[in-house]
Amino acid sequence: MPLDLHVFRTLSDNAGALLHDPASGACAAVDVPDAGEVLAAARARGWTISDVFITHAHHDHTQGVAAVKQATGARVVGPEDARAAAPLDRVIGEGDTVSLGQETFDIWHTPGHSDGHLSYIGLGSKVALVGDVVFVMGCGRVQPGQMDAMWTSLSRIMALPGDIRLVGGHDYTLANARFARSVDPSNAALSARFAEAETAKAEGRFWALTTVAEEQATNPFFRAGEGALAAAVGRVGAPAAQVFAALREAKNKF
Repeated sequence: MPLDLHVFRTLSDNAGALLHDPASGACAAVDVPDAGEVLAAARARGWTISDVFITHAHHDHTQGVAAVKQATGARVVGPEDARAAAPLDRVIGEGDTVSLGQETFDIWHTPGHSDGHLSYIGLGSKVALVGDVVFVMGCGRVQPGQMDAMWTSLSRIMALPGDIRLVGGHDYTLANARFARSVDPSNAALSARFAEAETAKAEGRFWALTTVAEEQATNPFFRAGEGALAAAVGRVGAPAAQVFAALREAKNKF
């Protein structure tokens, strides 16, 4: 039986995400930007949070973890560098696995946005919890000196099967789409997705869930190996990693 997935807005643009295993009743919160909103979302569906999966230590992803643990007794797992920000029951890292009911997630170390950033890869459930590494049509900010690490992290996620759902940590979708169009204006799939992003913004819809295939078609950072993207940042013939770095710097200034 597949996992139920609920993704919703919390704080101003953070993603709250709940994974629920119908067979066992287990429910994981993915990061906790706001404890009250995450607990309310679980109650509204009749789910009881049993686990918290932390992707990275940044305050807007961890500030509600202690309150959720106190309210529910949830088991909290996450990277070593989140220990100071959240009450971890288990430190996890590259090569570990985490279970939710009968589903198993492989843990990948995906640095670049933060040193200890983890992604939770559920091939059976076709869902990857990618935190602030991948957003819809975008990627997270990169720490100084970490462009190569971020490209390696993105490349691993890009290589996943196309039908894997990606749960990102924020909804910056319209801003990302505007930048994407500026560097990839001839991309018809991107133009259609840009129009969808404008509609979603106008209607107040939250958008932090995508798929690998959709990002391969429309995300400029996934498409750094394409000649059109290299030309857009004056890096024709350069390796994809260098094109990615130039694209990310251009996004910082956009």
